[in-house]
Amino acid sequence: MYRIKKKRNWSTLLVSGSTAVFAIISLISVFISVSTWQTQREASRPYFTFRESPLVEITESLSMEFKFRNVGTHPATDLVSKTMVFNAELTEPPVLNDIYSVVNDIPRDTETSLLVNLDPLDLTPALTEQAGLSTSNISPYIVVISLQYADPILKDAYNQTIYMKWLGVANRKVQPLIHVESREQQSILKFLKDNNF
Repeated sequence: MYRIKKKRNWSTLLVSGSTAVFAIISLISVFISVSTWQTQREASRPYFTFRESPLVEITESLSMEFKFRNVGTHPATDLVSKTMVFNAELTEPPVLNDIYSVVNDIPRDTETSLLVNLDPLDLTPALTEQAGLSTSNISPYIVVISLQYADPILKDAYNQTIYMKWLGVANRKVQPLIHVESREQQSILKFLKDNNF
């Protein structure tokens, strides 16, 4: 009788151990499946990027054209962009604080443009209309574009902020827009927070 009990204890222990191992393997499988699902979900969401460098042109006004392309799988809806332009020294209030919304959906691989127009006199108050912009130097400016949009399939809303720096006008040449460095981003965020923007 003692031997039968001992055999049952070992077989019970073996069954319990294998059940615990299978339970752990099942939990790991569920975790991997959820992680994969979340990765696929993030990969299919709408996401905006530049396909070409933003253009800067100066005529009677200063215009910057940003062409955003939806590189996600899902369309973007209810796109609202908030654009702020302020001097790179972060010493003055913005010369532009504008909100623009797009009515139409932006499907996958479709571009939408954002055109920012500035009066050159706002950038360089000492500049007169007779002097003309091409003869003047303009110091660098920061351009912050906050995009807010929704995914109609996942029913999620997203925010995306783009930090650019326009290097101004130097030696009568219009300088390009470049991406802000990460160390500059912290100063910009502090400036925006301190001024309640």
